[in-house]
Amino acid sequence: MIRLRFIDGGVFESTLIELQEKTCMPFTPSHVECVSRDGAFYIGQHIDGGMRARPAGYDTPRHELFVDLPATEAQTAAFYDYVEKSEGEPYDWEAILGFVIPGHFHTQKASICSAKMFLALRLAADWFPSHVAIAVPAHCISPRDLLMILSTIVPIPH
Repeated sequence: MIRLRFIDGGVFESTLIELQEKTCMPFTPSHVECVSRDGAFYIGQHIDGGMRARPAGYDTPRHELFVDLPATEAQTAAFYDYVEKSEGEPYDWEAILGFVIPGHFHTQKASICSAKMFLALRLAADWFPSHVAIAVPAHCISPRDLLMILSTIVPIPH
């Protein structure tokens, strides 16, 4: 099983992301990361520090939602291998500009939280059906977008 954690961080940057993302149920997430294999860490991209593992409980979000994704052992291993190998990767500041200013902004070899989790699911774990084409580049997928995509495959509580 692969476990993702969606949150509403409750800080200024989170509010800006939520204003751009508009409505989502059960809440509009401003960040997504995965729960480590052993459950002791949350691994994800942050503006502060880039891609890294942080101890579970490192933050106190306004809202939090864990989404469990069914996966084979091979998919789960590939997902976590990809995420763990990404630790140290820088944050994609330019992609965030693209959420606010019309245009196509992206820094190569960097990513935002939702892009990293999407790519881990798609490229490493082959979790999405192979016939599904995504209409936007990964760096344009927001936490809300990822939650919406997942809601077509697994139940999301409201």
